[in-house]
Amino acid sequence: MKKLRERLKPLTTKGKIEYLIEYYSFHFIAVIVVIFFLILGFNTLGNQPKEILAVRVVGANFNDGQAIELQKELEGFKIESKRSQKEQLSINAINTSEAARDSEKIGEFQKLAAEMAAKEVDVLLVDEETFHLFNKEGNLYDLSSLKGIKDWKETKYSSSQDNITGIDVTNVSQFSSLAGSNQPLILAVMANTERIDEVNKFIDYLN
Repeated sequence: MKKLRERLKPLTTKGKIEYLIEYYSFHFIAVIVVIFFLILGFNTLGNQPKEILAVRVVGANFNDGQAIELQKELEGFKIESKRSQKEQLSINAINTSEAARDSEKIGEFQKLAAEMAAKEVDVLLVDEETFHLFNKEGNLYDLSSLKGIKDWKETKYSSSQDNITGIDVTNVSQFSSLAGSNQPLILAVMANTERIDEVNKFIDYLN
């Protein structure tokens, strides 16, 4: 810093400015580039849709086309709860019957397991066989504490601890795109969900 001061001392004001610009031009450019990418990053994050619920449809008879139809059917939940366009439900379907012969489907299961561990899945829509698998492993939330469950008129499924961990939504109109199987369609909630208030609103909407 002392050497720089000595170099600047004999220069005129204009000369000092020109010297500093030349001397620090790389630093100025680097700072501008960093600021540019920071602004770009903030704008990208700001424009990304906010996920209000993550719904996973898992069973032997489900496919991606049904998930797309379900996404459309559940737009009513967004409208009723006065959501903005930037808020959305994420819905994915995973076909369990294809996993044994399709390596890509095995990858989807691995991704689902990772999402569950990371608390990124809230609601499950499953066939009866898949429900019992999750229920046996103790992965499901006790729904009896949710106010919408008290008025639920369809079948309720319990765990070994007599907690209500699933409800039959086969006849719920919003899930008509998932119809076509002889098995009941069961709604369950992940025990580690961090959006239980949204789950409560969702069940109220279905009821």
